[in-house]
Amino acid sequence: MAAGDGQDDSRPATGRASKAAVLVTAVVLCLVVTVLQVSTPPSSHIASVLVGVPAVVAFAFGPPMILGSAVVAAGVRWALLPAEPERVGSAVGTTVVICVIAVLSCFVVRRGERESARLQKVSSVAETAQRAVLRPPPETVGRFRTAASYRAAAQYARIGGDLYAVADTDYGVRALIADVRGKGLGAVSTAATVLGSFHEAAYLEPSLGLLAGRLDTGLNRFLPDDEAFVTALLIQIAPDGLTHAYSCGHPPSLVLRDGTVQELPATPGLPLGLRALTDCPTPATDAPEPPATRLRPGDTLLLYTDGIAETRNTSGAFYPLTTRLTTYQATHPAPVDPNHLLTWLLDDAQDYSRADTYDDAALLALAWLQEGDEPGERGESITETS
Repeated sequence: MAAGDGQDDSRPATGRASKAAVLVTAVVLCLVVTVLQVSTPPSSHIASVLVGVPAVVAFAFGPPMILGSAVVAAGVRWALLPAEPERVGSAVGTTVVICVIAVLSCFVVRRGERESARLQKVSSVAETAQRAVLRPPPETVGRFRTAASYRAAAQYARIGGDLYAVADTDYGVRALIADVRGKGLGAVSTAATVLGSFHEAAYLEPSLGLLAGRLDTGLNRFLPDDEAFVTALLIQIAPDGLTHAYSCGHPPSLVLRDGTVQELPATPGLPLGLRALTDCPTPATDAPEPPATRLRPGDTLLLYTDGIAETRNTSGAFYPLTTRLTTYQATHPAPVDPNHLLTWLLDDAQDYSRADTYDDAALLALAWLQEGDEPGERGESITETS
């Protein structure tokens, strides 16, 4: 992020090993030129290679070191003059070229420093805006430990259109994860609208269908583009573990239980922002009640956006999310730490893709780790129709 107080150099930090390698290269270049110039006929132009010393130093250092290396290179060139006293003009020309290259290198480096500082400021402002819109959930909500993670497609801007929210309501713990069509500041603005509607309606609407309808109505008042939409997944977990899900065109959530991974059934619906374009009945009136799922202590519910599920490797294969989550449970002792799970998952997906470009990815995990009576027998099926 931004440089610390009192720091003027905003260039990306260069490792000590890299700086040492650059210095060794510059010194070796000077020594090799000196040895070859002394051991070859006076008519050779080997000493002209010294003009590259400032350019080499510029790979890892700022203007002071570049100018210092130029002085050293020019000094070496004039120190070699006694071996060829008739080539004063060549020494002058080499010195001039060394000075020109040093000045140009300083200009390029300083410009890079300014661009780096500007990028850091943009990143800082964008991340602040993102955090203002997408606040981390509380560490505990109801009977669940929670964790959330976000990775923007604009890697350095740290801003995008995926969103998540959790609320502890009279109807139970309600969670939202959504993906706004598009990226950038416009997507963030749309995400803020959806989040605002959720934080208001989650405490008022008695069903997920009605809640989805409220989110859709609020979004349609805001969207200037008829083709814009938001995919969303709504979750409701009652105090006894009975769980409902409503999918507005969003990938299903996953239940991690006893080393297995299962999809949480959800009632399907249209993405937010598109219901007004169809003649389909709204979820507020005619949508069936979502199938219920019985969660119990020790279960972890994972909500995600397609930035994770649609990550591809170099051969074009999708990231095997379910398989990798099973592997995680096999290699990490229970109970699941939601923060560690999300960190591991993002790192694992990025290693799988081995690419610098990817879609927005948001993750939300709710782990039921508190003591309490189990809502059902250990041997019951994960799905229970209400």
